[in-house]
Amino acid sequence: MKQDDIEIFANYCVFMRSIYLHARELFETSSAEDKALMGATAGMFFGDLNQMLKEYVILQVCKITDPAHDVHNNDNHTIAFLLERYDFSSDPSISKRLTDLLASMRAFRDKLRSARNKLISHLDRDTILAGRPLGAATDEDWNQFWLDLQDFVCIVHRKVIGSTFSSARQTGLTAPAPAAAQAACARQRRRRPSSPIARPA
Repeated sequence: MKQDDIEIFANYCVFMRSIYLHARELFETSSAEDKALMGATAGMFFGDLNQMLKEYVILQVCKITDPAHDVHNNDNHTIAFLLERYDFSSDPSISKRLTDLLASMRAFRDKLRSARNKLISHLDRDTILAGRPLGAATDEDWNQFWLDLQDFVCIVHRKVIGSTFSSARQTGLTAPAPAAAQAACARQRRRRPSSPIARPA
């Protein structure tokens, strides 16, 4: 069912955003006192957890921006797949907006792809020996990606299912209540800055 396609994808995006926010709250926006407490209590554990969350988020971004089909022609549940599967041509302005969002998110993916390909999905020997960080993106890049993804989810949900998407999770990707979700989908872009989840070295 097309409703399942969209709902599953939308909720997966909200989950991704949740993981991103967990990482930020633990390791970037927490107080110096909290960071010191984590270091003193279980420094190696929290260091490993930070690395795992960074790599996980990069992998998820690359997964949802993968092509519509893999090399064996299996469907990938991705942005490109949804744009291929559902016809938005009856509304040229929406079709163009979705195409523009895809292009923007793919450009962001390109910044992360080397980290995904050489350090996360595979262990490229030359890259490891070189010791160079990969997958760096600025706070602005990450902010723009989440805004693009939010717009994509809201537009596709509204056009295909006919209703505004909302989620119980307080992630900033979508809102917890219908009224707030409508405001989010109207692109009220007030966001706190987010730091890059990058450089899995």
